Amino acid sequence: MKIIVCCIFLIVNISDNGNASMESFAPSSSNVLFEDSTKTSDKCYRPCKFNVKPKRCYYNFKIEPTLDEDGKPEITVNGLSPGPPINVCVNDVIVVDVTNKIPDEFIAIHWHGVEQKGTPYMDGVPMVTQCPIGYGTTYKYAFIASSPGTFFYHSDSVSQQSDGVYGSLIVNQPQPLEPHASLYDFDRSAENTLIVAAKFSKLLTGVLEDLKDLRPTSLAINGDEESFKLFVMPGYAYRLRLINAIAIECPIIAHVDKDEMFIIAADGKPVKPALAKNIQLYPGERIDVVVRATQKNGGHWLKVSGRGACAGLEAKAMLLYMGFNYTSMLQNNPTNSPQQDDSDSDIIVSGEMLESEQPVPETPNFNIKQVYLSIDRNVVKDKKSDHDFKYISDAIPKKPFFPAPFSLRQQGVVQINGKSFLYPNTPILLKPKEVRRDMICKVEEESRHKEPQCIHVLNALEGEIVEIVLINEGVVSNDSYTFHMHGYSMEVVGTWQDPSRKPLSRSRFIQLEQQGKISRNLQYPPIKDTVIVPNRGYTIVRIRPDRGGSWLFECRSCSLSSLPTAVIITVPQSIPKAVLDSLPICGNYRPPDILLN
Repeated sequence: MKIIVCCIFLIVNISDNGNASMESFAPSSSNVLFEDSTKTSDKCYRPCKFNVKPKRCYYNFKIEPTLDEDGKPEITVNGLSPGPPINVCVNDVIVVDVTNKIPDEFIAIHWHGVEQKGTPYMDGVPMVTQCPIGYGTTYKYAFIASSPGTFFYHSDSVSQQSDGVYGSLIVNQPQPLEPHASLYDFDRSAENTLIVAAKFSKLLTGVLEDLKDLRPTSLAINGDEESFKLFVMPGYAYRLRLINAIAIECPIIAHVDKDEMFIIAADGKPVKPALAKNIQLYPGERIDVVVRATQKNGGHWLKVSGRGACAGLEAKAMLLYMGFNYTSMLQNNPTNSPQQDDSDSDIIVSGEMLESEQPVPETPNFNIKQVYLSIDRNVVKDKKSDHDFKYISDAIPKKPFFPAPFSLRQQGVVQINGKSFLYPNTPILLKPKEVRRDMICKVEEESRHKEPQCIHVLNALEGEIVEIVLINEGVVSNDSYTFHMHGYSMEVVGTWQDPSRKPLSRSRFIQLEQQGKISRNLQYPPIKDTVIVPNRGYTIVRIRPDRGGSWLFECRSCSLSSLPTAVIITVPQSIPKAVLDSLPICGNYRPPDILLN
């Protein structure tokens, strides 16, 4: 009888919370996010409970250049790198005042993985969803933490993120709503979040030369290379949140000595639990794992090793049992990596190999809009007389426009369907009618646009299913590319790399499709916002546009040594005038391409 009463009480609480969570606290007016409707609290990190009014969580970020403990320059958030962690409960309102103190630089902060439901203008992409934040000015971000999960924030600029502008953002929910809560005893997101970054020998921000050959000098976990500490008790299981916050193409492999890990979430979405010894995270990916402290005492290492541009680098954290003197671990610091220890024969598990916790809705074929994005590094033929560092504006004559990187990058630039991305002359989400129409090219209609660089747009409608086939041709490049989807989660229904290592074209993919050789996981695909497209292979994703906005789908690492590689997915959206009037305007802002790349 007691069990039945408890179950009824739990169901009532969940039902009440479901009804109250969003309807009761949804914005009642267009500018509610800019008004103080709840009590201010500095204690947003707390146990999340049912039927409790969400908090309004305030943060002030001052971003400026500093020197680290070794005297090396870096860019920090409030003097920290990683920046201050954000830990809130689902449905809390997050308000962040960002002040730019980087001389002669513009900045914008992207909230990686946050879907920005109802606030597409808070996504943090310069000249797409907002005006850039100029030196000495402050920009107010305000949005609802509408979905639980592991996220992080970072500068939209790859260089600024690499120099230190990043931090964790965790959205918790009441424990009974966690699908895998029975697998662990402790979920201490403030203490057990591990955010991995790469460090460089010099600041990347403001460097104009090609950075493709610049390699990181070290990896760090929560800013520490080998002595970050996790304290555990024997016999208990802990939820750890792993974040790859590296902006360049640096996959990492995480491994815990003497223990196994259960993967329970990827990119903030629950998955079917999967046992793994080695877990691979690509840039921007997050994976939540459960580790049980199976030893009686002592301590052992959680190790992260780099691949790609970070090959040969490693960072370590200590998994320590209460009361253990860890001095001996530091004195006997092992140098072996996950590939060299007793886990050598184990499979490396990545996010795209997982299955979603729940099946996705069935989709009739007639409601699917399929588009192809072919990716490769191309050498663009141009003349020196066409080169220009200035941004395209109405003052420039209408002629083929070839930015200087086309000639400076002798190995070519990464393009989608033969086009490089061009940032709009005004934020396309806020003032779409003021965007130069002659600079827009639509996906799969690129041949109509004469310039090699354009505002690359994919138009979509609410309610339709968009299947995007990402084809990494590999004719010129041997690289794999990581893509991040802003605003929406993606169903990763298929991925494959040609074992024969032959270049893969769109026509060959269609031929394989007709031969029935393209398989799709349509029932339990992992739900992610960051995916890898293997060289000479493909990745197929599906998105379900359920709200309007202008959402960037980008290869972030591609822009470090090239022009931007991205597509804007536009879904019709009407933003209230009151909101538009409350947002900063760009004025006569016309940045050179190099500042946006």
